[in-house]
Amino acid sequence: MAQPITAAQQKALNAYVDYANQSASEVNRVVQSIVAYYPSLQQQRSWGAPRYTCPVQLDDYYYTIAINLGKNLSPVLSSKLKDLRAVAEKIDGQCKALDTYHKLEDYKQDNFAKAGEMIRALPQLLRDYQQKQRALQKELESVYSKMQPSSAAYRTADNFMRNEILHQRNMLDAWTMNLQEDIHTGWPVDKLEQTILETDQQITAMQKMKPALKYPASSMWNSFQGNLAAVLEIQRSGLNDYNFEARKSDKHSNDVYLDLINYLNGTLTSDYNSFIQFATNDGYYGLKMIQYFPLFEIRSEPASSAIQTKPFVDIPRIPVSIAPQKTSLSKLQYEALLNYIAYINETWWQTRNLQSTLENFSSSAAYFKTLESYEKHGPLHFDYKDFHIPKAEYQKAIADSKNLPPAVAKAINDQAEVLLRILTELDELSAFIAVTVSERAYEKDHVAGIYTALERLKILFSEWDKRKELLYQDVRSVFDAYPAANPSSSWYISGRVLRNLAQLDHDALFQAKAYYTGDSTIVISTTAIDAAVRDVIAKEYDNMKGIQKIGRSNGLCPYTPYEDLPETSRSLSEALKELKPANASRYEHPYHRMVYHYNDIVDDYNKFCELSTSVQHLPTIHQPELFFIRYPQAVSSNKETGNPAVVKKQEQPPVTQPQQQQPATKNTSTVGVQHDTVYIVKRDTVYIPAAGEDLHSMEGYALNNMILLLDVSGSMNTPDKLPLLKNAVLSMIAMMRPEDKVSIIAFSDKPKVLLESVSFKDEAKISKAINNLKSAGKTDGNAGLKLAYKTADENYIRGGNNRIVLATDGEFATAEETLQLIRQFSGEDIFLTIFNFGKGTGSSKTLEGLATQGKGNYAHITRENVELNLIREAKAKRINR
Repeated sequence: MAQPITAAQQKALNAYVDYANQSASEVNRVVQSIVAYYPSLQQQRSWGAPRYTCPVQLDDYYYTIAINLGKNLSPVLSSKLKDLRAVAEKIDGQCKALDTYHKLEDYKQDNFAKAGEMIRALPQLLRDYQQKQRALQKELESVYSKMQPSSAAYRTADNFMRNEILHQRNMLDAWTMNLQEDIHTGWPVDKLEQTILETDQQITAMQKMKPALKYPASSMWNSFQGNLAAVLEIQRSGLNDYNFEARKSDKHSNDVYLDLINYLNGTLTSDYNSFIQFATNDGYYGLKMIQYFPLFEIRSEPASSAIQTKPFVDIPRIPVSIAPQKTSLSKLQYEALLNYIAYINETWWQTRNLQSTLENFSSSAAYFKTLESYEKHGPLHFDYKDFHIPKAEYQKAIADSKNLPPAVAKAINDQAEVLLRILTELDELSAFIAVTVSERAYEKDHVAGIYTALERLKILFSEWDKRKELLYQDVRSVFDAYPAANPSSSWYISGRVLRNLAQLDHDALFQAKAYYTGDSTIVISTTAIDAAVRDVIAKEYDNMKGIQKIGRSNGLCPYTPYEDLPETSRSLSEALKELKPANASRYEHPYHRMVYHYNDIVDDYNKFCELSTSVQHLPTIHQPELFFIRYPQAVSSNKETGNPAVVKKQEQPPVTQPQQQQPATKNTSTVGVQHDTVYIVKRDTVYIPAAGEDLHSMEGYALNNMILLLDVSGSMNTPDKLPLLKNAVLSMIAMMRPEDKVSIIAFSDKPKVLLESVSFKDEAKISKAINNLKSAGKTDGNAGLKLAYKTADENYIRGGNNRIVLATDGEFATAEETLQLIRQFSGEDIFLTIFNFGKGTGSSKTLEGLATQGKGNYAHITRENVELNLIREAKAKRINR
């Protein structure tokens, strides 16, 4: 029978763990130093001799304590500890030998051959270290199992957290980092997919558990749950972002691997060990967990990266049939339906960006199509590296569909899979274009293959549009089959009237789409929309009776989306009244204005649904732009205006797969676009700069010390706010100089420096910081500004463009202390610019006033002007000559 464990025994056991964690930290630092050193070793012929310094000195403190306290526990434990120490000393010896090798400059004798040998010996040493570490952990658990800790509640929590850490470690065991990261050798993505499902299930199980824990041990249980959700998001992002760009190297898999290990050690294992420590105050004596550490290899065998372009296989749609239900939706059923909405909207976001990229690219392709020879011309460029297939959202929807009736789940899942297949073909065709461009294969067929792919892509965008709508209708029919739990609630009543107005907007928008895609007989009446707008506004306080109004500056106030939705509906109505034939590109096309307003309506309605926690409302889905392909045009000079004029549209390629080129046929339905000048840059974006100036050149402008102060409160979590700014920041990296610096600070409840001042050319760090931005919480602009000015001051460039760019979507109460700070630094050459992502095109007097006091600029941001405004801030100060 197990004997109760004593405090002294627990202290002795955990002393072993403390040493093992100290040792793992030391080994980690060695690994990190080799990871940083290896690329310079590979490039030393080009960049000169690399440097290496061993970053650690083995610490005896924890080792001595463990040996002394463990004398009376088990001789086997002491033996395992010494084994671990012995391997750590070997790794330390290799580290110091490499250090000495560099100090003696012996690399001049063998051209770094010995350095390569020492690094190639490390992977096996690290595996030996891992084996010894686990042998120690196993022996600790064996000794601990013979002792019986008290308290069933604490033991339950202990076992759950410990098992989840082991589950995450098991996934990482199938993985190693590749030092030769410029080669794509593959990684256990299938294992990651399975782990995502299991982690999601464990979070759900943990939410149901309510162990009777005392504070502060209870806080670690809650912290573990939140951090496990963060780990899940990293896993899902890792899966989604494994796209065409990521398959060019092992950098993506290395980054995900290290991120997951950092979270495993820094949050889950740390939370668990803190739980064990706090639990001792409540009489529970648990055993801590040893940290995980990364392994690396040097792999050079590339994985297959062949591009296949196969037409997606359809699944015939069977409309969902569900009888009216007697009881309301359960929480699990409701969440299952929400997953499909999130999935559809993510496919919209991905196709939206891809459409824009392809349209801009087709302008360049049209120009190349007119060239007789490609000599003396630079290559085409096509960049769609940010596109990804939302596999994680799809996976989540399918997994949780078990909570729906089986026949319903099958019908909906089939159509969700069709969307995934369409996006897969979109991805494959885009990859085909990327490879064609990178290999300049378009020179052989005079861009014919590219246009064949573009035509097929146009069909796929249209098919995705239709099928996502049908999927939403099915999900909506399931939701509507269940009665409302509380139909008399103000949340229900107000949500219903907003839903009715949004549906009227939807139907009118689709009429406009039909008009612009060929049905010129359509006449749109906005009478019903206008009447509904008046009704929503007039009955606001009746509909919202009893719902707290906490102010527009608070992103969690339900009155904001309630009031904004009818205003935007009114704007849509005005645009619909001007229905007329179009002869323009996307951003000049009348439909662009209509769909822009409609998607704002979607954001408002969905935000209201999100805030309506007491009543279930089903969010709705965004709608895409029309997709234009620009075709080559023969032009002649217009003698009167001096501008080129279109005289003939050239023939367009057929709609087939890229491998099946056929004779060209005329297409008279697509309208071309005329430009005076097309300036082709790497991102395939067409810019018309000011006369005599290259918009993307920083020549003649002061060096930048730019601080991006980004509002990541919940209200910024819409496609035309934070994601829009993310893309704009990433897009301007190419134009910036290595000497230009950028810092990134995120603020909601509490500000945080996400990126210390780095060169704008450090694209990897900037991209990671930008892409990891998450929206949540409330807005605390005062704390954000205080930290931003501190960061700007610390990185001040004399004579440079020292500028804070505050991006927010709403006003916030500004403390007098903050105003004094703004006025003080504006006199010290640190200026404040404000980008307002809020509703409407009118200025915010408060925000504009802050920008004025900060001697910076103020701009209301839209998708059309965000990039130009950001470039303006980078070029806000010229060099004094």
